[in-house]
Amino acid sequence: MRGKSLADRTLEKRRRILDAARSVMLRDGLRGATMEGIAKAAGIAKPTLYAQFADKDAVFVGLLEWLLGDLMAAFAAGMDSEGNAAERIGAGLVAQYRLLAQMLEGSPHASELMSEHKRMGLSLADADAEMMNRVVALLDQSGVADAAGLARVVVSAAYGIALKVSDPDAMADGIRLTCLRLITPALP
Repeated sequence: MRGKSLADRTLEKRRRILDAARSVMLRDGLRGATMEGIAKAAGIAKPTLYAQFADKDAVFVGLLEWLLGDLMAAFAAGMDSEGNAAERIGAGLVAQYRLLAQMLEGSPHASELMSEHKRMGLSLADADAEMMNRVVALLDQSGVADAAGLARVVVSAAYGIALKVSDPDAMADGIRLTCLRLITPALP
């Protein structure tokens, strides 16, 4: 039996780095995390880390991109659930932000890490656009007159609730209620 290919070893090393980065950033925050600390937690030398990522921001973006697939799958599952547009959008946003809360659970730096992804913007723009397009499409299919405008308000409100409400159940209730109160009156 042959050993792992170079591509497999590289992917495994990248995953180990990102897993270590997640632990370090949850513990120390983005501002407190260092390349040295990430390398140490990953059990690699700093030059090996720099060969994979140019700087700490690149590590953070890589980490976000790695976790984004799970977040988008949770959102899609909620959107594909039963119910009217308000219930389905609420379910999608709750599923996404509940999973994000689980990923950030126990970190004193959760708010910092959630808000920092907006500063890094470009790497997440496609995922944000995909999510927004799905919300707009569902509102449009449901007959909402200004689907794009309502989608922006609902998604922004859900993000604000997720950012400010630390209890996962209260966050979920707040997002669901917001969706029901904002979307239901706009449905024909």
